[in-house]
Amino acid sequence: MQHTLRMSFLLCLALLCGPLSARCAAQAMQPEHYSFKVGSWELNAVKDTNDAFLGFWAIPRSALSVGNIRRMWFEAMPNDEWNVYAYEPVSAMQKAADLYNNAGMSEESLTFFYSRERKAIAAFSDQDVDGGVEGLIWKGFIEGDPLTETVAALSDPEPMIDLLADVSYAVAPGMSELLVTGTAGSTYNMNPATKQLLNCLRSTMSACGGCVCVENEAMIERGPWTVSMTVIPPPFEQVRCDYTRVITHTFFQHGQYPDDCTECDEGTADNPSTWTEIEEYTDYWIDIDECPDRPVMPR
Repeated sequence: MQHTLRMSFLLCLALLCGPLSARCAAQAMQPEHYSFKVGSWELNAVKDTNDAFLGFWAIPRSALSVGNIRRMWFEAMPNDEWNVYAYEPVSAMQKAADLYNNAGMSEESLTFFYSRERKAIAAFSDQDVDGGVEGLIWKGFIEGDPLTETVAALSDPEPMIDLLADVSYAVAPGMSELLVTGTAGSTYNMNPATKQLLNCLRSTMSACGGCVCVENEAMIERGPWTVSMTVIPPPFEQVRCDYTRVITHTFFQHGQYPDDCTECDEGTADNPSTWTEIEEYTDYWIDIDECPDRPVMPR
């Protein structure tokens, strides 16, 4: 009798899953994080604990010289306005800590932020060199730069931006020209078309019809921390705690590369791609007998 009931149940299940195979199959990947390739930069969306958008942390897609603008924070303001700030790579973790402690950035976005920074540090040189380029960006230049209006008046500012970048001037090639184009003599801080694109990206998290490549990433899978403790003898009398864990990223991307508007498709929601990385931290303590089971974050 039990065998007959079990066979009947399996038969019903098979009949049910036949016409509803999509429902019975594994769920498609649900994006949690978004990164946009715009110009020569990637704009990584940062959200708070209520899933509200805070801004884009921008990292160049190719190596830039010390003296160029090498990090940007596109801060979302009310009424679809933006404040854009330049940062040095060495200030990235401090900015992450500020967003986490003072702007309510979620821990998921913090992990995403850290991961993007690790990729940049691994790919580019001189990320530990402080070029001192920080401040509010106005029309693609640091606020107050005397060249701003001159470059804004050019019909094609890209050659001048590239020339300035080659001599390690404070510009962001691949982004400064998008911000400064057509702004000569105006009172707004960026090109209206670029502003429109940014507002579309922040509201829809899509390619917005332009040559933009969208990377969709699932919730980041974080392995357990492995901790190693080292007792540092006098005169320091500290305990060093070294932490490592494996992080797995699941993603797919679609849209078009901004360089040449060719398709940038990789993976799909039903068949995403993956990559793994090692996350490492070191903490120092005084007067403890055992390392905590996880590092102190954010930095």
